[in-house]
Amino acid sequence: MDKPADNCYFKGIELLQRLGTLGYAVRGRVGETFLDAKIPEEIRLLYPSEFQLTHFWVEVLLKDVWHTLDASYDPGLESAGFNVNDWDSNRTCFEITKEYTQQEAIAYQDVWIDPEYARSYFEAVQPCATALNKWYDSLRKTDPKSTKKD
Repeated sequence: MDKPADNCYFKGIELLQRLGTLGYAVRGRVGETFLDAKIPEEIRLLYPSEFQLTHFWVEVLLKDVWHTLDASYDPGLESAGFNVNDWDSNRTCFEITKEYTQQEAIAYQDVWIDPEYARSYFEAVQPCATALNKWYDSLRKTDPKSTKKD
């Protein structure tokens, strides 16, 4: 809480800002998802059931068609079977079970204005996020494509 993290939201916002600076028409999208079965069950079970897991990604308008761009997973996770996207993959890194409309996304953002909600969310999710990040780091160390340094 209160600092950027290496997650879909902050990666997506950075991508959105950079593409916007380059003159592209862009928009952020939000949808509901779940922790993929590729993630160990002991980590998936740490995610608190009282919070819907959501995902943020970017869309860019090219030749009057919106294309999906998602920078969530880096190349070091590809060998574990995670979707690592190229410019033209047109898919999200996570399976989206419900894509929010613009009105639903605004309503979702309105919930986050409440600092108590944000605090309780980050406190509840912290054990899962910590374990997930540690596991991702272990995958990156064993992936020859990984761009992260130890």
